[in-house]
Amino acid sequence: MNFSDQNIWLNIDKPLGFSSAKVVAIIKRITGAKKVGHGGTLDPLASGILPVALNKATKTSEALMGARKKYFFRIAFGEFRDTDDAEGKVVESSFVRPSTAEIISALPFFIGKIKQTPSRFSAIKINGRRAYELARKNVQFEMPPREVEIFSIKLISNSVEFAEFEVECGKGTYIRSLARDICKKSGVCGFVSVLTRLQVGNFFYEKRIFLDDLKLVATYGGRFSDGSLLSLPDSLKNLSSKL
Repeated sequence: MNFSDQNIWLNIDKPLGFSSAKVVAIIKRITGAKKVGHGGTLDPLASGILPVALNKATKTSEALMGARKKYFFRIAFGEFRDTDDAEGKVVESSFVRPSTAEIISALPFFIGKIKQTPSRFSAIKINGRRAYELARKNVQFEMPPREVEIFSIKLISNSVEFAEFEVECGKGTYIRSLARDICKKSGVCGFVSVLTRLQVGNFFYEKRIFLDDLKLVATYGGRFSDGSLLSLPDSLKNLSSKL
């Protein structure tokens, strides 16, 4: 299939350990598209939906970044880490574990428009520098809180080792920060050990395409499964009311 003149969005499954920028570079090499961009960064330690635009579709990236999103995440109990995920150094530990009732009673505090302080290891710019660059160099700086919107949080399971959740949220929400704050409200230590993006607007996890499958289509031809390739109208349809 010739992608060089296709103005489309791909519903890509971002592999664990890959940066979003690396996935974009791989797709540009596979497709030969003149321009390639994505519709919202995923951390290397996260997996799941990464909408990727080809050619003129990249002009609509900003609109897609504002779409509602859905995530699955797991909080591992017992430690706070400086990055709020499994990559960081332990900064506090505790043997206290939350009951299911304690977690459920904490969740309503995070519904609606809330103030959230992103991790110091986020990609937010502080005086022109990425926060994570400053944090890794032990530079002292303040992370300003920002307003984000959480539409729903559902507790899926809770055990001694971890709890699992699904959350629907708006633009700019940091799931690592949300997990940290849920732990603080519940009186325990914890960090995000698993993070998977399940949905971005009209892009759904069950309809994603893997990089290897994209390469096969690009090399040998064939059809995309329903929902793995979206036209410009389909990618932007009803974004404000989706989810």
